[in-house]
Amino acid sequence: MAFRFIAADLAIDLGTSSTKVYKKGEGILINEPTVLVLNNKGTDVLALGQEAKDMIGKTPDEIIVVKPLKNGVVSDFNLTEAMLNYFFKKINPGFSVIQPKLVICVPSAITDIQAKALEDAALHAGCRDIIMVDQTLAANYGMGLMPEDPRGILTVNIGAGRSDVSLISLNGVVANKSIKHAGDYIDDNIVKFFKDNKNLEIGKKTAETVKIKLMSLKIKNGDRTMMVEGRDVSSAKPERVEVKSSELVSCILGFADEIVDMIFMVLEKIPPELSADVKNDGFVLTGSMSKLDGLREYIEKKSSLKSFISEDPSLDAIKGAGMILENPDRFLKYHK
Repeated sequence: MAFRFIAADLAIDLGTSSTKVYKKGEGILINEPTVLVLNNKGTDVLALGQEAKDMIGKTPDEIIVVKPLKNGVVSDFNLTEAMLNYFFKKINPGFSVIQPKLVICVPSAITDIQAKALEDAALHAGCRDIIMVDQTLAANYGMGLMPEDPRGILTVNIGAGRSDVSLISLNGVVANKSIKHAGDYIDDNIVKFFKDNKNLEIGKKTAETVKIKLMSLKIKNGDRTMMVEGRDVSSAKPERVEVKSSELVSCILGFADEIVDMIFMVLEKIPPELSADVKNDGFVLTGSMSKLDGLREYIEKKSSLKSFISEDPSLDAIKGAGMILENPDRFLKYHK
């Protein structure tokens, strides 16, 4: 068994869909699905991460596939602890006398009870000290912005289980609006669309593939097609159907309008000085759902604001959390 005096400090973005782990001095080492496989009694963890996700929709009755987080927050304390412990041991195998410090991303609208549950899970999994940072604020750091400055940054954060619109200034959230659905909600809409309109039952894993490969809010892409396999609702036989991108717009349009409404709600709450910043700079878009084809352009058009997005918005938060881990004084400047 490996032995060390001090374990390497970590930053973690524990998301509804995926978990990313950053090791101090080395960068992002883990990016795996936030999924566990349990026995039918729910007492033993049989698989975690990518291995567990590969089993979704393919397990017998005695095996259960679960997600320990819902809407970006802890839904099961013990499973979250098991997940964190698994990732921590991958980074710091063996025994350490002094356990690692941890920077962990949390949703903007997290409650004190939810934050305490996550903190307790991390402590039980083997951390000695924890800095909780707003996920949207961390994403600002990861995008190369300066959220510690007295300038408003309107940030739209769309993940798998939650969507947040926040106005960031001086390392804090000035105003925020959140809804408890995002990418997973779109997957559910796609599943329902195929059942209601194509007489086909598909799993959420297939729905996610359809969302990534075909869904678009761009009119010019409306004629793109894809063959989708599933089970015929009437006969229960395996079946393949063709679907056009334009047919799926109804699955995303209402959600996109919700995001636009959230932007206006946040703008109504902020001081005029920060409104001027938003007028000049527009908004930044982050989170795993941000690259959905046409979503950025739709929000720009409806809000009359320009936007900025990084090369890989799904990694913004963990990159920012890593920066805070490497230089905590920059983050703690207005929080001491």
